[in-house]
Amino acid sequence: MVTIEEYSRTVQVASYEVGANAKIKLSVLLRMAQETSEQHLGALGIGYERLKADGIVFLFTNYSVSIKRMPVHNDVLTIKTHPCGTAGVQFYRDFVFYADGEEIVRIMQTSVSADPETHKILRPKVFLAYNIFKGGKVDSEDRVERLVLPENLPLLGERPIYYSDLDFNCHLNNAVYGDILMDFLPSEMRQQSMKHIHISYVSESKLGETLKIYGGHIEENGDFVLYGDHERGLSFSAKVQVHEKNWL
Repeated sequence: MVTIEEYSRTVQVASYEVGANAKIKLSVLLRMAQETSEQHLGALGIGYERLKADGIVFLFTNYSVSIKRMPVHNDVLTIKTHPCGTAGVQFYRDFVFYADGEEIVRIMQTSVSADPETHKILRPKVFLAYNIFKGGKVDSEDRVERLVLPENLPLLGERPIYYSDLDFNCHLNNAVYGDILMDFLPSEMRQQSMKHIHISYVSESKLGETLKIYGGHIEENGDFVLYGDHERGLSFSAKVQVHEKNWL
């Protein structure tokens, strides 16, 4: 279905999209959301190539993922997306994943429009000038704030940025951060059912840089947080909540 207000598509979870815990990889879930929004824009005639030629690219700033259950192999997913408006310079878009008619995952994505060459942030009115999407304001209770984490967390390891990590904006693709999160998550948490994941993208990670990953449990309920620094400062921060707490 293609309308200005909503776009939906159906995909089946392939074997190579499932990880060692028999559930879809977090990075694949984020890629599905990214591709759904791109298909929506493309169907309206303002896909990536058109926007870039016009001097606009979108850079993601947050993913807030609420999970009832993660998809598994052969699940047939219906993904619906809705542009939700703006808050400051950020655009909001939500994604709802259904399996057998049941909502199983909901994602709120925030992004900013930027110049393709300098990545300088543009005012929302530049994109809204296409007069396709409305520029309504997102309600305060629906807004996603950037994660602010303690700076004294222990070093967990390092993650170099490789060529295969890059997307067509020539930086570490937003979905790859999902793989990094899972790689540095405590092994016992990988087997738990995740309830909520929040990733904030602060500054780009580029080819040849190395992320230093810090993390740990900082709350009594067992939530796990981590962040990555590169030579220019903070790259990203993330927080994971699980349904079960019996790993404590």
